[in-house]
Amino acid sequence: MQESDFREVADEFIHLANELSEEWATPFLSAAFMYAAAWYNTHQFHASDGAAENQPKAVDYYCDQYRKMLMECMHDFSGTNR
Repeated sequence: MQESDFREVADEFIHLANELSEEWATPFLSAAFMYAAAWYNTHQFHASDGAAENQPKAVDYYCDQYRKMLMECMHDFSGTNR
């Protein structure tokens, strides 16, 4: 997977969020997208592993990845002078 592909897919989700923001409040959408990501990642975990004893490690992994991505986005966003 190339970073440009990754960003293209992420931009599709952002575009969808922007469309939905015409009808729904941003905090509601933010929570819904986080829930959707949690649900999708849970599905992916169970499709690839699913062992109950590996759930804590999976949760740690997803939380760590989200924290890294959030910090990167916070840094990038603040650098754009929006």
